[in-house]
Amino acid sequence: MGALYNTVAYTTTGTKASLNLDPSIADFKVTVATTVGTTATYKMEYSLDPMTVADSDALWFENATIPAGTTTSKVALITTPIARVRLVIAAVSGTLTIQVRQGISVN
Repeated sequence: MGALYNTVAYTTTGTKASLNLDPSIADFKVTVATTVGTTATYKMEYSLDPMTVADSDALWFENATIPAGTTTSKVALITTPIARVRLVIAAVSGTLTIQVRQGISVN
């Protein structure tokens, strides 16, 4: 079976729309990679709230691997179930790309 995969490239600042995951998959594992094209300052947040809750109403937590003030490309490996991730971009010149891959179990 395939895997959940998303990639989005951003060229503007601000809080970006979340990328949904499937927290019901066991053994939960997701890899999030960010690639800074020229320069960027950003952070990654995650939420446990279901996709039925709007991004603006969800409770967000800062990821420890990609905290506020990050300026380089990073990879975060997450093994505890979360529902979605998003980037908050303080500054960007060029492109900041996020890639999210989650394996799908064959239970």
